[in-house]
Amino acid sequence: MKAVAIVSLVLAALSLALVSFVLIVLLAWRKSIKTVRLMNMSGVVSDTVISSPDEKVITLTDNEGGMKLSVRLKNIYYIESDDNYIKVWYQDYTGSIKQYMLRCRLKTVEESFEGSDLMRCHRKYIINMAKVQVLHKEKDGYYVDLGIDSIGDVPVSKTYEALVLSKFNER
Repeated sequence: MKAVAIVSLVLAALSLALVSFVLIVLLAWRKSIKTVRLMNMSGVVSDTVISSPDEKVITLTDNEGGMKLSVRLKNIYYIESDDNYIKVWYQDYTGSIKQYMLRCRLKTVEESFEGSDLMRCHRKYIINMAKVQVLHKEKDGYYVDLGIDSIGDVPVSKTYEALVLSKFNER
């Protein structure tokens, strides 16, 4: 009799453990679905649908991974730092210049896209070297003209001057 009671208790404990495990797995699965759903429904901003698999697409996310900007590299003009935020200046599918703000450090962007046409030119700016039309010297240093009237000239600091000049001359 005692053996039957012990077996019953062990089976009840195992059943309870199995039910608890299944509930935990289901809750975790449900939570992951919600997370995916939230990420898919978050405001992803894009310049246009990708037309060629060879085109480089830059995806920038904020520090928390919630807000995203996906834009073709050829449509980015420059990225500007504003404390812990960045403003991405890009051309959308209609041809108009837009800016999009994300909470992200400029250093993170610089490290993520090293080796691309995005290049640091100032402590506050990363420029797309493919968009540089004119590099001119003023009395207080070099400036980059991106060829768009609504975008002013972007300064090049002495720290990054040699790198920007060599990259500009390679083109």
